[in-house]
Order: sequence, then C-alpha cells, then structure tokens
Amino acid sequence: MATIVLAHGWGFDHHVWNAVRERLAPSHRVECIDFGFFGAVPLLPTFPEPVIAVGHSLGACWWLTQATFPWRRLLSINGFPRFTEAADYVPAVAPRVLARMRKQFAQTPAAVLAEFRSFCGASPAPAEFDAAGLAAGLDWLAAWDGRKRLAERAADIFALASRNDPIVPAGMSQAAFAVLGDRLAFGDVAGHVLPLAAPDFCAEWIERIAAQ
Repeated sequence: MATIVLAHGWGFDHHVWNAVRERLAPSHRVECIDFGFFGAVPLLPTFPEPVIAVGHSLGACWWLTQATFPWRRLLSINGFPRFTEAADYVPAVAPRVLARMRKQFAQTPAAVLAEFRSFCGASPAPAEFDAAGLAAGLDWLAAWDGRKRLAERAADIFALASRNDPIVPAGMSQAAFAVLGDRLAFGDVAGHVLPLAAPDFCAEWIERIAAQ
C-alpha cells in the first residue's frame, strides 16, 4: 500500500482526479491537495512519511517548489518545473501571454476562466469560484521555478504529457523534462487535462511508480 497525494492545476479542483482515483487499487491511501479555487476550504494536509506525489499542471510545479512534506516519487501530468520562458528556459509560455491573462482576469474573471477551461478541452467551471484565489494562482505561475529541485531529484521524477497540449506544448515538455529520458511519456489523447481525458493512462503510471 502506498500513500498517494494528488494536486490539481489552475482552474480546477480536486474533482479533476475523480476518474483516476476510481482506477487506483483500493489498498492505497489516496489524498488530495485542493487550493480552494472554487470556494472550498483549501486542503493542504501534511504527511510524516514520504508519499507518491502526483501533480497536474500547476500542481506539479507546486510539488517542486512548495510542498513542505517529503515525497519519494513525483509524477508530473501536463506539468512543468517553470511555466514561463526565461533566458535559459525555452521553449515555454511567453511572459507577455501570462501577463495579458492576469490583466484580463482582473477585469473579467468569469470570462477568462471559461475560455481557459474550453481551451483545455474541459467542461465549464463551477459557477461559484474564488477570484482572489485564482488570481493568486496566476501569480504562482509567474513566480514559481522548480528547476533546481527537478535537477536534484531527477531520478525520482516521472512525467506524462500530451502531443497536442494547447497549454504546455510537446516541445516545452520535452525540453523541460529532458533530464528524465524515458521517464517522460506522451499519451495518445490530446488536450491539457489527461486526468480527465486519459484516466486509465494516468492511473497505470501511478500504479507503476507506487510499486517501485
């Protein structure tokens, strides 16, 4: 039995993991991180023993930069160690693209959230959301940089990506996780939300990592 802890990405909550959780062996203890983007009280549990860490998109970067409890393996799904380009980090999302999104979100948060979810290929977001929390999440995307931790823990990290991810293109995944070698795998399903679009693929990899 393993303790598996799942962290979601920006614009989602812990429900993004429902289909994946249904496919995991019942012997596992499965917990979720929830950043409270949709009104729920944020769930940020801690664990004394190293866990199997799983993060979707922003959630993967959270594990690399913010987690205060130990993990023994990390699976990034549609994730990244850093979101925006830097002089020594290309290709990635242009900082001006994120800056524009942050500005637009401050003016019309519901419209920006709806556009993002549609662009990801996901269902519409819940009507009630925490605009301040989501705005903070966009700040995190601009600020967090987990490349140092990725380099230090590369042997314990795995990554799943999509060939046709509109948010994190394949080239960005390949460059960001080049150090992982064959521990970076691409799914056949398009889109930015593999936990929804390919839950079997995600669950199989989680089980494989948990068994190591």
